[in-house]
This record gives sequence, structure tokens and C-alpha cells, in this order.
Amino acid sequence: MKTTTLLLIGLTALLLLGCNEKKMEPVIVGEMQEYKDPGMGWSISYPKDWPSLSAEVGRARFYNVAGADLKFRVPNEPGTLGVEIAVDATKTGDAKGDMAKSIAEMKTAGFQLQPEEQVMVGDISATRVKFGANYGKNSIIYGHHIYLEKDSILYNMRFAGFGQLYEAYAQVFEASLSSFKPAKKAEPGRDETLPSESFETFNGKLFSFDYPDNFSTTNPSKGTFEEVAEMRGRRLDCTIRFDVFDAKGLTLDKVFEQNKGRFRNATAGSATVGGQPARTLTLAARADVMRKVYFVVHNNKVIRITMDWFRPQSADYTAAYDKVIASVKFK
Repeated sequence: MKTTTLLLIGLTALLLLGCNEKKMEPVIVGEMQEYKDPGMGWSISYPKDWPSLSAEVGRARFYNVAGADLKFRVPNEPGTLGVEIAVDATKTGDAKGDMAKSIAEMKTAGFQLQPEEQVMVGDISATRVKFGANYGKNSIIYGHHIYLEKDSILYNMRFAGFGQLYEAYAQVFEASLSSFKPAKKAEPGRDETLPSESFETFNGKLFSFDYPDNFSTTNPSKGTFEEVAEMRGRRLDCTIRFDVFDAKGLTLDKVFEQNKGRFRNATAGSATVGGQPARTLTLAARADVMRKVYFVVHNNKVIRITMDWFRPQSADYTAAYDKVIASVKFK
């Protein structure tokens, strides 16, 4: 890595612009989408229209354009210039020591670093470290790390971009950081896989509902549906899913009759969802997984709600899912 040609002095425009290069306009913050870590429970939001997402427990990467992930991995090779939001969360008994190690590794790799700054992320004190890394022509990365410790977990958040992109996306980076929520401390003796007693709200185009805040929002394909929303619990076989499709002028009873044959050995029932009458089917999806399906017709749309849960813990899941159903509102 080249380091002698790069000096970070406030990350000013002089560093970001070439002699005849026009300064990029700031990117406006649009609709954001929440990502929730499936194993630890922390969350952060990123622009909904970003195409690239790479995630596993304790680690997530978000990119504004397809192919930017490859350029960040190998910056000195030709590739797609873009920006990155990255989060690494690790359990630690020495947050200061682990942070110092991370900073030392950047220095060893040739990064140019500014002095550490103390900032607030919500009501939590954190450390910000701005950096620059020169990998050659058109391959200069600017960015900053946010190091934050909460409940023995060290969060290392990185916001970075090639060249002018870093400054142009400043508002997006700030909005993403402001959305960050650390994992909640586990209650002693409580099974962490069970639905949380605290709820968050999902707002869709045609409906909204509350869901346990230790469920993660997924990104299911819409396929032929008009709208889809899915939340997944700590157990991957425990899910809440909404699908919306055209009722084609049919009544609730007609829709129910047309669809019930897809669910074998199901017990039929009735309910009320969002102030609307609903028909239900309850069945065993697998030997250890139960499923309940709700059908509602509203404004000539079928809203199908499917809930799966771990059968040995039915009491806990059905209590939480009843709260989900009671919270549903149609638009």
C-alpha cells in the first residue's frame, strides 16, 4: 500500500478532489431498512435500495452498488467503486485492549489515522477513528471506525467509501449510525431463543404490526406477491410472515375455500385481525414445528399471515404471536 502520498488533515475537500474534478453532490438519506443480527440481537439500518448484503452472526456488510464488496476486499485491483457500512460484534473481556489491537493493526497495514475522538451513539460513549488508505490511482479509501462497548460486546462499525463517495454519503452514514441499537442484555435464567417481551413495529405499505424485538427482519423475494414481510426468531424455524395478493373480487369464504386444500390435516377456525374477520388453519408443519395461517380480505387484497413456532415451547410462542395479531393494522 502507498502511504507517503496520503496525509489526513480533517478529510477536507482538497484531499477528495483532483485538480479538475467536480465535487460530488451529497447523497440524500432515503428509506432505510433495519438489519437485526440473528444470533446476538443488535440492529442497524441501511438504505433500502442498496443491492448488496453479506451477513452472519456477529458480522454484517452493506454496499451501495453490486460489486463494491469485491473492490473493498481487493482495493488495488480494478473494480466497482462504492461505499460500505460494516459491523463486527465480538464478546470481550477487554474492550479497550481489543480496540487498541484493531487500531494497531490498521497502522501496521499502512493506514493513515487521525487522533481518537470521543462521540456519543445514542446515550453510549464511543470512540471514532478517521482513516485513509491509498492503494493507488482511483483506489483511495476514506472512512471512520466507531468503537463501542456495551454489556461485554465490542462493536466495531466502519463507514467507508472510495474517493469522493465517502464525503458524499456522510448523511447516509450518520443516519445509519443513529439507528444502531446494541444487543439487549440477557435475562438470567431465561431461554434467549424465546420471543422477547419487548416489541418493535414494522410499517409496510398495506399493513403494520408489532413483533418481538429479538426477531430479525429478513429480505424475502416478493415473487408474485404485492407485498411480503418476514421476521425470524433466534430459532430459525420460528417465523412470522405476511403475504399480500389480489383477492380478484372474491369474498373471505371463497378465498379460504380456494386455499385451504394446500394445508393438509389442518384444523379450521375463525378470528379477528385488524378489525377484519379472518379464517384460520392450524397444522403441524413438521414433527416439532407448528403453524397457524390467517386469511383476511381487505380492500380486495388477501393478507395471508403465517406463523411457525417450536412445538415444545408452544405456550411462549402463542402468547407472543397473539400480541402480534392483536397489533395488526391495515392501511
